[in-house]
Amino acid sequence: MTTDEIRSRFLEFFRRRDHRIIASDSLIPHNDPTLLFTGAGMNQFKEQFLGPRAADFTRAATCQKCLRTADIDNVGVTRWHMTFFEMLGNFSFGDYFKREACQWAWQFMLEEMGQDAERLHITIFEDDEETFEIWNRIVGVPEDRIWRFDEKENYWPESAPSKGPNGPCGPCTEILIDTNPNGPKDRTPENDSQRFVEVWNLVLQQFDRQEGGKLVPLSSQNIDTGMGLERMAAIMQGVRRNMDIDVMLPIVQAAAEVAGTKYNPGGHHDVDRRLRRIAEHVRAVSFCIADGALPDRYGRGYVVRKLIRRAALDGRRLGIAGPFLSCLVPVVEKTMGGTYPEIGQRKDTILNILEAEEKRFTAAVEESVGIRRFEDTVGRLKADGQEAMAAEALFQFYDTHGIPVEFMEQRLQEEGLSFDREGFERAMDQRREQSRAGSGFGDEAIVFKREALASAALDRLHRENLATEFDGYDSTEGEATVLAIFVDDEWVEKADAGTDAQVLLDRTPFYARAGGQVGDVGTLEGPDGTAAVADTILDHEFIVHLAKIENGRIERGQRVRAAVDADCRLATARNHTATHLLQWALRKVLGDHVHQAGSEVTPDQLRFDFTHPTAMAPMEMARVEQMVNDCILEGHDVGVATMPIDEAREAGAMALFGEKYDDVVRVVSVGDFSKELCGGTHIDTVSRIGLFKIVSESAVAAGVRRITAKTGRGALYHISQMEGVLKFVCDHLKATRELGSMQTKLKAKDQQIKDLKNELAQARSLTKRGGLDEVIEKVEDAGGVPVAVSQVEGADLGALREACDAARAKLGSILIVLASCEGRKVNLVAAATKDLVERGVHAGDLIRAVAKMVGGGGGGRADFGQAGGKNADALPDALAKVPDLVREQLSGAE
Repeated sequence: MTTDEIRSRFLEFFRRRDHRIIASDSLIPHNDPTLLFTGAGMNQFKEQFLGPRAADFTRAATCQKCLRTADIDNVGVTRWHMTFFEMLGNFSFGDYFKREACQWAWQFMLEEMGQDAERLHITIFEDDEETFEIWNRIVGVPEDRIWRFDEKENYWPESAPSKGPNGPCGPCTEILIDTNPNGPKDRTPENDSQRFVEVWNLVLQQFDRQEGGKLVPLSSQNIDTGMGLERMAAIMQGVRRNMDIDVMLPIVQAAAEVAGTKYNPGGHHDVDRRLRRIAEHVRAVSFCIADGALPDRYGRGYVVRKLIRRAALDGRRLGIAGPFLSCLVPVVEKTMGGTYPEIGQRKDTILNILEAEEKRFTAAVEESVGIRRFEDTVGRLKADGQEAMAAEALFQFYDTHGIPVEFMEQRLQEEGLSFDREGFERAMDQRREQSRAGSGFGDEAIVFKREALASAALDRLHRENLATEFDGYDSTEGEATVLAIFVDDEWVEKADAGTDAQVLLDRTPFYARAGGQVGDVGTLEGPDGTAAVADTILDHEFIVHLAKIENGRIERGQRVRAAVDADCRLATARNHTATHLLQWALRKVLGDHVHQAGSEVTPDQLRFDFTHPTAMAPMEMARVEQMVNDCILEGHDVGVATMPIDEAREAGAMALFGEKYDDVVRVVSVGDFSKELCGGTHIDTVSRIGLFKIVSESAVAAGVRRITAKTGRGALYHISQMEGVLKFVCDHLKATRELGSMQTKLKAKDQQIKDLKNELAQARSLTKRGGLDEVIEKVEDAGGVPVAVSQVEGADLGALREACDAARAKLGSILIVLASCEGRKVNLVAAATKDLVERGVHAGDLIRAVAKMVGGGGGGRADFGQAGGKNADALPDALAKVPDLVREQLSGAE
């Protein structure tokens, strides 16, 4: 039975049982800041599970795209582990419960999947007698095939009764398949998880765990089930691994073809493992990019980049020369595109980003000087019998030399050395904090320790059945009632002056941060005090005002005047409408492959990320800017309408990259040429934008470009600043503002600088000023090794390297160590001829030891090393010790 048929049968089975078939949510969770990726079918139903919410269905079934990376190291190695997978699930929100869930699951396995009942085993929570009775007496499963497990194995969340957290929880029951029914009788689900394979997990959400571990029955009991589609397909297709099923095997085989090798299904050879991992990661990345998760240095983008690099490294180990991952995307489309058309719709984007990212990674690995230093360090660690590389060294290779962490991790693993992931992450966190500290935000900014609502706060809001109505499209102020206040995650009745609080109102004109648009700022004014709203966020479906109480107090139940900062709202609206015009112009100038890949709309500027493989030419940017400004001058009206999603798409409305929309959507249009699905705030006519000015165009990721632009007063201020810069440059060059005048003056300056650099290089060069012979004359013997050591005045690092190369070329056998000072900075270089290296001389180790004496560090290869220091006063004594250091190396090599 094909994977597509299993998926279809599952959904149709539950459709016949009055379940609403819900399309898969995006891999990028919306309105849930706690998740990087969608990892389970229930994620999109959190609101239905957490509390009483009005909905037009109480039963649902889905096939959900999921991504999990906790067990990434097991992908390709074990039978079942994958990062990307599909999860089949049926759900009940206060409708049916245990009996129907168990009966239908059993019925599906027997009738739709044709499974032999004798091969099916059941697990239950050890104290769940109700579920045991259903399986045993109603369904008819013999007691000897029902297995009891503790709360760690069969409770959701794991160990919830004893360890928490508080909130909805319940026992689990699972269906297992005996994959070797003729096997030894002493093997059971208790001791053989490889033979007895779990295919379906049913979470029976029954209780509300409260303080002290008290389990109180929920008023609305729910069902949440999950079946791994790939695992079920492997069972149905009679293959041992989910990587060998019909939708995966063609991708693995395509990878094998590129590698010029053959894949052995079910094989344990290193080649087979790498091919499986390449195929799995390429499929995962294709879906991530299709849903808008693009490679980046942080967050979900880092996960995508890591998957790409791991697959690329496997390809290198298989002998594949150059980028190749994009070659597998058409195979992914062929096997998955029928069910998920977004793969085909975004194929060009996926190909461009994947190819560009892999090229960048390949260049980093092949062309980096740091790679050679890293390999030298690995070799020394192995020779010294060390078991790990220090986290500080790892981070330095990453931060200073740009060596990809995935490369270092795999190389250390191959050499039997451990990778200090925690130490490396600590160093990364420290660097991020330093970056934030230098970001330029003043002390006057209101910074909240926490933005997202705590889980207990969410639970309380759901139990109180609270909600906020947004009425800010038509107004920027209005009366409202305070529904809830949270201070330090605690529900409070009031918040006093000086307190940071999360405030929820029954209605609000404040737009919550979403769709790339920042949240509104403003004030809440009550009868007893006022609060400054520094930001407004959307957490799940709750609009949260992040407020600082400025004076008096704000109390729950009070009526307040909610007022948005109208100037900020207008500036933000200008920039948001301008992003729509910008996307329209980009597609006209660059082509229809351009899609929005992210945006940030603030009062100060707009930032628009879009798919495009190369940097824009100056003429292209000028044309885009001109088209937007022409549109502004034409004064087109901005229209807003709500309509069914299908009608909007038929009308040509563009959707956000990877976004999932409701059945009824809001469409923002400009004239008859720009239509986008958008929930943001906009101006009523484009003439109010005033002026549009592109500030910069740059790369944000492989295959993704970023335009930063300003509008209105921000654009005028930017132009005024640039006028000032232009005046300064012209005055400095003694040029007029005519282009020809500036070009002539700049060319003259460039030539003058070039001539001066040549003169300086001549003055610094030992070979050209005759200083090298003077150094060579000072050669002394150190254990039979000719050593020349000298401190050179006026030479930079480049001049020292040049002198070392010249000395080795001139003399057949020499170890030369040169140093110079630039202020307090010390430059150090050492070079050895091949014959001395063979005798045990190591220039890199030698120069590292010298550098340590002058308060610095460095290293290098056996034939060449360079270093630096900061204690120039100690340099003479350090250089005097070089002969002794050479003798120590020679004695160690004997």
